[in-house]
Amino acid sequence: MKKAGGSTAEKILQLEEREGYLMSQKQELQEAVDAGSAAVACADQILSELDSAEDWGTWDLIGGGLITDLVKHGHLDEAQAAVENLQTQLRRFKTELADVTIDADIQVSIDGFLRVADYFFDGLFADWAVLDQIHQSQEQVHRTRSQICGVLDHLQTLLEQTQGEISSISLEVEQLVTSVSM
Repeated sequence: MKKAGGSTAEKILQLEEREGYLMSQKQELQEAVDAGSAAVACADQILSELDSAEDWGTWDLIGGGLITDLVKHGHLDEAQAAVENLQTQLRRFKTELADVTIDADIQVSIDGFLRVADYFFDGLFADWAVLDQIHQSQEQVHRTRSQICGVLDHLQTLLEQTQGEISSISLEVEQLVTSVSM
């Protein structure tokens, strides 16, 4: 039919070109969704570690001691390692989407003095200061996670629209072929 030419053949060629472009777009969108999903999973891991550190920090406030400090700071160290992974995931996500704006300035570090004070002076003020920093870190991660999810929702909408247009084009090509064959 394409070799025979005519307006129908030209229309089919145009539709197939558009479908090829949309398939490429769909793949790019899916790669961005995958990168964003990996970033969300990483943010969830950070939040889990921070939640554990918060629990141990609360326990420390009511008299936990050295073991409580060690476990709490262990969770904070794990959260910090996950933050570094999140930064990598966000760079990948931004690469997939040049126009995404996500504030990724997350820090889950307890400064050196505060860590030393928490271990050696293990008092209410040091414990309270560490717990406050944990809460600030949780808020930062929640904000970043929310931004990522907002972008993912938009990407999912675009992906659905693209798939809908691909389906529509396929149906139109099929109808054109069927109408000419009859």
